[in-house]
Amino acid sequence: MASQSITLTYLTVDVFTSTRYLGNPLAVVLVPSSQRPHLTQDVKQRIAREFNFSETVFLHVLDDEARDGSSVTSREIDIFTIEEELPFAGHPTVGAAYLVLNHLGWKHVDTLVTKAGPIGIRPLEGDGKRVKATIPHAVHVHSQTLGGILGSKGGVRAETKEFITAALSDDPEIRHAELNGPAVSIVRGMTFLLAKLPSLEHLAKVSTAKRLDFSKVKGLLDKGEWEGGFVCRYYYVPTEEERKDEETGRKEFKFRTRMVELGFEDPATGSAACTLASYLTVSGRETGGARFELTQGVEMGRQSEIEVEATAVEEIGEVKVKDLYLGGTAVVVMKGEIYM
Repeated sequence: MASQSITLTYLTVDVFTSTRYLGNPLAVVLVPSSQRPHLTQDVKQRIAREFNFSETVFLHVLDDEARDGSSVTSREIDIFTIEEELPFAGHPTVGAAYLVLNHLGWKHVDTLVTKAGPIGIRPLEGDGKRVKATIPHAVHVHSQTLGGILGSKGGVRAETKEFITAALSDDPEIRHAELNGPAVSIVRGMTFLLAKLPSLEHLAKVSTAKRLDFSKVKGLLDKGEWEGGFVCRYYYVPTEEERKDEETGRKEFKFRTRMVELGFEDPATGSAACTLASYLTVSGRETGGARFELTQGVEMGRQSEIEVEATAVEEIGEVKVKDLYLGGTAVVVMKGEIYM
């Protein structure tokens, strides 16, 4: 760690809920500009491991926000899991946006700058507690599936096939969904295998026991710029029939979801919710736009409510996501200091 004595303020928030001890916990470390040189990648990774949350955010702030803050409308954030830095993640973005706009009261801030690009943030109309973030996206549906890899006659080592097979669910219908679900990237370096299950009973059977290290699954991701990065499974079940808003013409969907990977379960995964919404918008050719309500974390006792809106356009016969918005709220749980 740094040789000189440094103290940093941190807060924890539960994201995608207004009730403490539900939702997805997030640690947010405030990093004054004068201390930024001391927070190397290694130091930030150690701090993230110490919190041991699914993600930790480092929010870069000015040394004197009271004097200089109102003239600067953007703040940088770095997002870390316990294992690596991520270019983008949904629940850290919403948590940081809630903290900036509501708890800290910096209403003039309208942008969070991530490694994946700038994200516009604002309060949701008619509800001062909920925030809305404009999500950077470069949606890409990969050509291969786990089933395609297992069915390949050549080019895939037997050890790889055995490794995949051992990580699949014992339930035949869940396994079928895992084998045939598309791998979809929301941005370069962040991909989710979307597994649609037939019922909530099947969703409840999903287990954390069978980890699939996708870094060892060669050939699932398309080669080139889309290769590598964070990959995990995201399970979903429609809970209501799709409906249409009569005023806007926009379709609306409701789902229950789970993100189970890396040996743990995530209470709320905004980036996965955005990925699923983008995929369904594109594959369903929803050029009129679509709104999604996703409930996650129920099975682990941390219910989370996630909102996603997507607009799409048709270009040369292909539907593409134009705008993507992630919404939700949060609640502050703790405040403390980090000594370095």
